[in-house]
Amino acid sequence: MHMKISRKDFTGTGKVYCFTLSQMLKGKANVITLVILLVLAVVSIPVMTLLMGGEKTASSDITSVYVKNDTGYQLALEDVPIINDAFADTSFTEVAEEKKIGDIGASEMYLHLDRKADSFEIEAVTAETKSFSDAEVTQCTEIFSMLLDEARYAQQEATPQQIAVLTGGYSIRTETVSEFLESGEEEDNFDARFGVQMAYSIFVLMLCTFVSSYIIQKVIEEKASKLAELLMVSVKPFAMLLGKILAVMTYVFGLIVSLIVVIGGSYMITGRFIDTSVITEQFAAMGINAESFRISPAAGLVLFVSVLLGYLTVSLFSGLIGTGCSTTEDVEPANMTVVMLVLIGYLAAVIAVAVDTPAINTAVTLIPVVSIFCAPTYYITGSIGIGMVALSWLIQLIVIVLLAYVCAKVYRDLMMYRGNRLKLGGWMAMLGWKHTKEAH
Repeated sequence: MHMKISRKDFTGTGKVYCFTLSQMLKGKANVITLVILLVLAVVSIPVMTLLMGGEKTASSDITSVYVKNDTGYQLALEDVPIINDAFADTSFTEVAEEKKIGDIGASEMYLHLDRKADSFEIEAVTAETKSFSDAEVTQCTEIFSMLLDEARYAQQEATPQQIAVLTGGYSIRTETVSEFLESGEEEDNFDARFGVQMAYSIFVLMLCTFVSSYIIQKVIEEKASKLAELLMVSVKPFAMLLGKILAVMTYVFGLIVSLIVVIGGSYMITGRFIDTSVITEQFAAMGINAESFRISPAAGLVLFVSVLLGYLTVSLFSGLIGTGCSTTEDVEPANMTVVMLVLIGYLAAVIAVAVDTPAINTAVTLIPVVSIFCAPTYYITGSIGIGMVALSWLIQLIVIVLLAYVCAKVYRDLMMYRGNRLKLGGWMAMLGWKHTKEAH
């Protein structure tokens, strides 16, 4: 059997790519889907923020604060809006004398910070009738207590990390003996690993579902309309499938980038009106941060390559399944075949993260369908090294080459096939017939 794929097999790839991408961009169903997804992306951040408890950030009614500092320490007044953005529009001015007290307006406040023998005192003075609440006064005095603490520690040459530890708050938790014995860092790490695995697996599952649906639909539509027969006059069979795969890749990845850009814009705009920090705080509470995982440019590269290889695997398999169908009624059953295969990998990944043993981690990293879901997340969480990731890529590349070889050899005959949707027996017969034909 001649197993070499020559350069001639790629003839016409560009024509098919341009034609397929143009059809996808013009398709009404695709345009409607794109609009719906973009709308969902726009509203996702504000809805998520409100559900997590984010509230509209209200500006303080205090317009000016006059500060008389007799502590002997230099206070960083410019840090006040950073500590509490409610005071972003409030003016803070240091004064040398108390002459401003008699002129304090309803929206102004005077603070006197003084150093006693063994303590410090913060005195807040307001007008008889003020336009702000006592809670805002308390917030302001608490901020200056923090600034004073930071100034004291900084004068002792403490590092920013040491100052953060010294000025940090306390977390108090009450639990039973059994809860104490069952809790710990291991449980927190599991929650973080499970959260990362689920988020990534759902993304890959959606990507594979989109890809398989688009490719199968395009292949079957061209077969049903006899367009494939016309194209194969000037285009090689493998080039037809490759052009479709690249076109769908461009469309889907462009869609993903568009959604990411829209979500980023929604996050920035929402942050002007609502406190979006609850989202990052929620992830931090789950242990999902750069310190806990290998979140770095290298991790981004691992994610990209893994998603790309998984995409090619699912795309080639979808193209083959699609060519075994003859009518548009076969789109759903054919797509379900691919989805079921992908679901096997998804479920295996979800179950494996709960087991978390070296043997299981190695197995799910190397099994082609499952490794699509597991290899990058296991690398990010530190369960495997880059060597194991590279080995999983090599195995996936072997699978991709084998699928490409099968496509190049039987795609023309499958595109001409008319009849019931091919099942396992039909595929075996088709491949066996092709082998016998080439042997002669």
